[in-house]
Amino acid sequence: MILLTDLDRIPPLTDPVILTIGNFDGLHRGHKRILRKVISRAREEGGTSVVVTFEPHPLKVLYPERAPQLIQTLSQKRDIVAHLGVQVLLEIPFTKEFGQVLAEGFVRLLAERLSPREIYIGDDFRFGYQRAGDITFLRSLGDELGYTAAAFPKLKVDGVEVSSSQIRKFLLAGEMEKAVRLLGRPYIIEGVVEHGDGRGRTLGFPTANLSIENELIPAHGVYVVAVDVGDPRLLPAVANLGVRPTFGEGRVTVEVHLLEGGGELYGRRIRCLFFRFLRPEQKFPSPETLRE
Repeated sequence: MILLTDLDRIPPLTDPVILTIGNFDGLHRGHKRILRKVISRAREEGGTSVVVTFEPHPLKVLYPERAPQLIQTLSQKRDIVAHLGVQVLLEIPFTKEFGQVLAEGFVRLLAERLSPREIYIGDDFRFGYQRAGDITFLRSLGDELGYTAAAFPKLKVDGVEVSSSQIRKFLLAGEMEKAVRLLGRPYIIEGVVEHGDGRGRTLGFPTANLSIENELIPAHGVYVVAVDVGDPRLLPAVANLGVRPTFGEGRVTVEVHLLEGGGELYGRRIRCLFFRFLRPEQKFPSPETLRE
């Protein structure tokens, strides 16, 4: 995958360009449906699949107090886009100045720089100054600028609309299995294994303490997880996400107990894949009670 971060430095792309535009936080099942359409159309036509997004999230620049906690890190977002098979990811640097660009100016800029033949978006996606642009507006310029535009309606899973905001609600409420259903994959916390205080080993349950890089932290508690340490297979594990109240800790960490394998992990970057919530974080009267 080619990563681009400057609208003024776009290399020649094989025509036709098939693209989608969006924030794509979480890259959930609804997002992936759009990306797969873009990828399949580009392959059918022998062209280039392009995902256009913004960095940072526009709300973080325009209305920081309203900005959501992001479901994934930037590196996770890039990884998922690449693994889906997208050929070009364009991350437009979002500034206050760029936030003043009118919807028409934005569309004309995309047309000038990328010359798309087909554009696909979610039907709730808005763009341009004061979010004035939508699918109807996008289509209105299509004949002049040489593209067609289509919108995907919201996807429903088990009767629930798939959206980044709904996934955030499930994660914060500890409803991990519901969040995983909407994501179409486990929730991932990625980071470097730090040296802890050695209590887990003393208790007979050695743990890896993972520094948290994610913005959104799910409900504190104990989870069924799997750990990706870079080997071909995932390692089964249980994780405590929280502040370890039995020992009076204050900093939020992920403490992972591997059920098998792993080896020396200190200093290594690993991924913890969350599948199921087991119970809330609990303060035990003593380390001995915790061991039991």
